[in-house]
Amino acid sequence: MANSMIKSIKLMFSGSLLLLVGSVNAMDAPVGVRPCCAFGKDLKAEVGGIPVPFFSIDNILGIEDLGAHVYNDGSQGVLSSLLGMGKENNGIVYTQKGGAIDIAHVRDTADFTFFLYQKIHSKLGSGTSIVLTPELRSRHIYLPKKDTHHLSAQERQKISVELAGLMAFRLAQWHEIAQWFGFESISGFSELASAFSPEDLYSNMLGAKVAKNILQQQPSISKHVFSQIFTQNLKAKLIALEIFSVEKSKQTIASLDGKWWDSSKRLPQKWVVLKRDYRLHLDLRPNGVVDGEQEQLTTQLSNGDSSDQWADFYLHSADQEKQFELLPTELKKKQIWQPKDFNQLAHFAKQHDAKEVGHSTQV
Repeated sequence: MANSMIKSIKLMFSGSLLLLVGSVNAMDAPVGVRPCCAFGKDLKAEVGGIPVPFFSIDNILGIEDLGAHVYNDGSQGVLSSLLGMGKENNGIVYTQKGGAIDIAHVRDTADFTFFLYQKIHSKLGSGTSIVLTPELRSRHIYLPKKDTHHLSAQERQKISVELAGLMAFRLAQWHEIAQWFGFESISGFSELASAFSPEDLYSNMLGAKVAKNILQQQPSISKHVFSQIFTQNLKAKLIALEIFSVEKSKQTIASLDGKWWDSSKRLPQKWVVLKRDYRLHLDLRPNGVVDGEQEQLTTQLSNGDSSDQWADFYLHSADQEKQFELLPTELKKKQIWQPKDFNQLAHFAKQHDAKEVGHSTQV
């Protein structure tokens, strides 16, 4: 009984981008669930409102704890990953220049950048869609019909890499919105504590940027080789950001108790995380860090074209959308949402949360 309860608790906090693919080869897509942590340390938990005694989530990592990256093809298995028996470990690291970084978010977006590059490169200009399983709405990455004969092989590769990183990050942005509106990777396990957590999107962007750098240099590598190189490059990036030791990370996160998180509350309660970042920008600086390292993606491609001339992200309405009933009419009635709608959706979430807690929750 205890083991079953602990397994259920750990599954609650999986905030990864769980995606399968409909119209493309699902075996190539990242699958499975990486454990993802709400901001805080030694987080306590409850099930059905009942506190779980003698249980806390030790989610703080150091550089030596990361393990090897494994492209998320499901081979590692959910339980082995959650219990630390797999090759890779996931949790929060703290850095001098990048603040808190959620390693599961970094890995997930990196894997989707790799996956989307393969699909976009092969289908660029085809007038077809990459169809992903729904997250509250049906998700499509549409590749408009365009003549690609004028593109050299190198130009095609470069555009495809740029689009893959941007589209993978768009998926991450939508995931934050979907979590807030009630999306659950595992049915019955709330992810409200993770929605708009202040370290999430910066972590996702790091994953996209590191993966893009790898693909720009070696566009034809396999998943296995990608995993090997990403293991090295992730560590190098964290060292460049001046990663803290585990003890210093724990001290830093503990100092934010009552400001960014609340140790008196238990997961999956929403307000375990007190501070949220609702800014869905393409240029990000880490929250809580003075002169932190900026990371940026852009909608302008290296050839001068706008990204939406080659790829765009569409969210098609589902048959029933009870989660969105409180939205303004003009948003609720739109059959298709795109990234241009994301800030309005995030602003709605911000206003709702501010009323709920009685004060502004923006970082």
